[in-house]
Amino acid sequence: MSTGGVPIDLVLHKPRPARPELVVLCDVSGSVAGFSHFTLLLVHALRQQFSRVRVFAFIDSTDEVTHMFGPESDLAIAIQRITREAGVYARDGHSDYGNAFVSFMQGFPNVLSPRSSLLVLGDGRTNYRNPATDVLADMVTASRHAHWLNPEPKHLWGSGDSAVPRYQEVITMHECRSAKQLATVIDQLLPV
Repeated sequence: MSTGGVPIDLVLHKPRPARPELVVLCDVSGSVAGFSHFTLLLVHALRQQFSRVRVFAFIDSTDEVTHMFGPESDLAIAIQRITREAGVYARDGHSDYGNAFVSFMQGFPNVLSPRSSLLVLGDGRTNYRNPATDVLADMVTASRHAHWLNPEPKHLWGSGDSAVPRYQEVITMHECRSAKQLATVIDQLLPV
């Protein structure tokens, strides 16, 4: 007995929850550009809540743009640089979520982990191309949490070239047209 028979009170500290990593996959095509820019600004402001934030942008191909959002960066200029300098389109410059998901998983296979919160930003309009829901399902499975923010009104989900109903089968999707809706989703991503 290391205490010489004297009883001691053990004090156990409640473990602090680890701050999650945030992986943002953002459609920067023309149809959602305003929403994407606003959300990227918010994500930049929330950096201290996450242990690591990585930002990926896409139109029909995905590229990492985290380096464009450094602490000293002019955010407006960084956002403009994405379409000029990042490899966000490889084909015709029209949204192709399926190819974007495939290029993300091929180019950055180890980004998602059980510590990651995946945040997809976009309207889910695929221009009638393959939505690659199987690849999205793999991304969701690899992450601790996964949410999709969609700036379109819910009544438009599934209309025309929208693959939203198919994506909803594998990821939690939120209508996000206001700051209040965005704050609600961000609260779910933040550690307790």
